[in-house]
Amino acid sequence: MSKFSAQEIESQYNLIKTLLSDPAKYNDALDAIKKDITYMPLELKKKLEEENITL
Repeated sequence: MSKFSAQEIESQYNLIKTLLSDPAKYNDALDAIKKDITYMPLELKKKLEEENITL
């Protein structure tokens, strides 16, 4: 897996928080993220865990 920049991690984190703000509206996108969670960068997983954000 390639390395991700801090800016890219932050961008993905903000996107996930936005999607979670209205799960009904973004249901398809959230489902896609859930399927790809195994490929998510470890840094992003840690950041989500620190904020107690679960998908």
